[in-house]
Amino acid sequence: MTFEQCKKEWSFADEAINGDGGFLNGGYIDKYPRESDTKYKKRQEIAYYTNFFASKVDRYIGYLFKQSPTRTTKNDMIKRVFDDCNNKGDSMDVFISSFAKRAKARGSGLILVDMPKTLPSTLKEQLDNRALPYLVEIPPQSIEEYKLDKFGRFEYVIINDTIVDEKNDKINITRYYDTKSWMVKDENDRVLDSGEYSIGVCPVLIFSESGEFPSTGEFTQIASLSKRHYNLKSELDEILRGQTFSFLAIETNQSQNEGITLSIDNAITHPVGTKPPVFIAPPAAPAEIYQKEIAKIEEIIDKIAYDVSTNQSKESGIALSIKFQGLNSSLGNFALRLNDLESRIFDVMCRFLGASNDVTVSYPKTFDIIDIDKEIATLSEMKDIITSPTYFKLKALQIISNDLNTIDPDDFAKIESEIEDSFKET
Repeated sequence: MTFEQCKKEWSFADEAINGDGGFLNGGYIDKYPRESDTKYKKRQEIAYYTNFFASKVDRYIGYLFKQSPTRTTKNDMIKRVFDDCNNKGDSMDVFISSFAKRAKARGSGLILVDMPKTLPSTLKEQLDNRALPYLVEIPPQSIEEYKLDKFGRFEYVIINDTIVDEKNDKINITRYYDTKSWMVKDENDRVLDSGEYSIGVCPVLIFSESGEFPSTGEFTQIASLSKRHYNLKSELDEILRGQTFSFLAIETNQSQNEGITLSIDNAITHPVGTKPPVFIAPPAAPAEIYQKEIAKIEEIIDKIAYDVSTNQSKESGIALSIKFQGLNSSLGNFALRLNDLESRIFDVMCRFLGASNDVTVSYPKTFDIIDIDKEIATLSEMKDIITSPTYFKLKALQIISNDLNTIDPDDFAKIESEIEDSFKET
């Protein structure tokens, strides 16, 4: 996929997960071949976008950060960054988990490690004023031009952006970064600001789910499926509004039909002994076809997003186990990519600070997302087969850790201790 194609996919994925752009204003509603402009515009206005994409990504990232990554350093400045990494009060956990959602949707993301242009004279003032490196997320579709070195890092990158001037007007600008300097230019190519650094690398870092740039990710295709679902729902609504209402048929002479006005608020009389009027309902088949197609799209989205919660009643045994294995494998790969990204972030920060890099970052290496109902059943069945307290304790802790996936580590340790005591008593 070319860079320009990737930019279109990234922008489209952002609109799908945010529910804006063509998903908000009806721009992604396809017009029928013989549909009038007036009717099409009306259908755009009332179309409703069901945002499956955001919920699927939220669920996935929730699994990913069920156990927070660990970060250690002896550097007080970096410790301060752990708690406020973007000069807005967001911790690394908050910032990276938010970044990860959009990166998962697109398959790619960029982070700028920036540094204040001027620094206080003392370390205390630097800490008190938070004159430290900070992170800025950059949408990859905002790149205008770039060049990679042989290691896949930016030699330079030019990014489109906007700023607000003193008159509160938006101005289009470009930001330039390379391994030695940065520059901001307006749309007339005039330099508004610039500076240099001696960090030896470009401070704009690439995240790629696949390891290649440019590229999309495994969830990016959900954006196109979301658009298809959006259109199917709109078309189904059109059928329900225009073709599923019964209409009244009256056996009468044409001359007797004059002056009859019917609606759901009116009634019609007929002479005693004559054949009464009847309601004729259109067939349900067209609506049923759409409902089945919508259900198929939703099932495909579930499979791509590893959402096994929606189909466990239909599948069991080996099929579900394979799906959980796929989810755990995907989570492991994504966690490794984020681990690598954070390591590169702190390397650049330490270069800016002129400090040795003693930062260690550790994400969970493996994930153990399970079918809780199935595991509870297994635990119950095993009581009739084995008498191993260790097995039952570990199995119970596995189920609890998945059921209470946002539990505080101290609370989990308390539960673990209580389970240990219960086995001692028996």
